[in-house]
Amino acid sequence: MKLKKVKNIIGFYLFFWLIILMILPIIIFSLNIDPLVKYLFYIGISGGLGGTVYLIRSFYKHIFEKNFRDDVFWWYLFRPFLSIIIGIFSYFLLIGGFLSIGDISNINYSKGIMFFCGISFLAGFSFTQFTNKLEEISETIFSKKGSDKK
Repeated sequence: MKLKKVKNIIGFYLFFWLIILMILPIIIFSLNIDPLVKYLFYIGISGGLGGTVYLIRSFYKHIFEKNFRDDVFWWYLFRPFLSIIIGIFSYFLLIGGFLSIGDISNINYSKGIMFFCGISFLAGFSFTQFTNKLEEISETIFSKKGSDKK
């Protein structure tokens, strides 16, 4: 595929995701479903928006710096989906107590949906840093007692 065609496809794809992720909360708001399910949708959408905003930023930066590579096509394709998943699991990890944020010691359901949507957005936006943090947590939880770390 020619580079210009790849750029156009990715540009339209990112625009599509941005529009969909901005319209979905309005649609979900009008649905008569369980509040927790609604919250999970909002949180997932926030993660997807974070990832999509990051991709759009990265896309235009590489276009204007003229160093765009077409071998990142699949990353652009999968990142919004992965950001939605990471956003939802950021909520589970906070509520479950596996993640802590600075001096905030009492993370619970009462924090409010805006708090969790904000964290989800950040998790989607900073996907690499968030997954690095997940690796640290996994190593801590699942490492054998007394074993040396890499």
